[in-house]
Amino acid sequence: MPKTWHRVKEASLTVCFGRPGGWEEKPASELQSTWRSPDGAYDLSVKRDRSYGSTPQAASAGQLAWYRDTAESSMAGIEVTTHKTRQNGRDALWLEIDYHWAQQSEPRKRLEVFVAGRAGYVYQLLVDTEATAQRLAEQSRLFATARASLRIDASTG
Repeated sequence: MPKTWHRVKEASLTVCFGRPGGWEEKPASELQSTWRSPDGAYDLSVKRDRSYGSTPQAASAGQLAWYRDTAESSMAGIEVTTHKTRQNGRDALWLEIDYHWAQQSEPRKRLEVFVAGRAGYVYQLLVDTEATAQRLAEQSRLFATARASLRIDASTG
């Protein structure tokens, strides 16, 4: 990890991941840990869930169905590009999601990776930001670094 990054250990999610220094943690849930950049431009989240299934395909399909329910997610105009990839030595799915918030027109982009863990859980790592040229370049770097630092099914004891 870059020297300016810090390792986050979320025992309840059995996951470790990196995040840039100076980022602020948003209120966590039993399923998710989210961090926001100091300027509020980026969110980095890690989620561990099994409500949509135990494979990256099932979990991403369930998550996308939720995103497409604008009343629930506040997301609209969703367009998705899906890539097969590897994460933590396992088959995974990498999603590029273009969207905008309901009642707003400014484009946004969300990069996500889904990878299956133990006990039927699927881990989801995402980086979300406004879809401007400058933000997208930084988002790609943040996503790549966060993916490289992701450790699933981690004993953090």
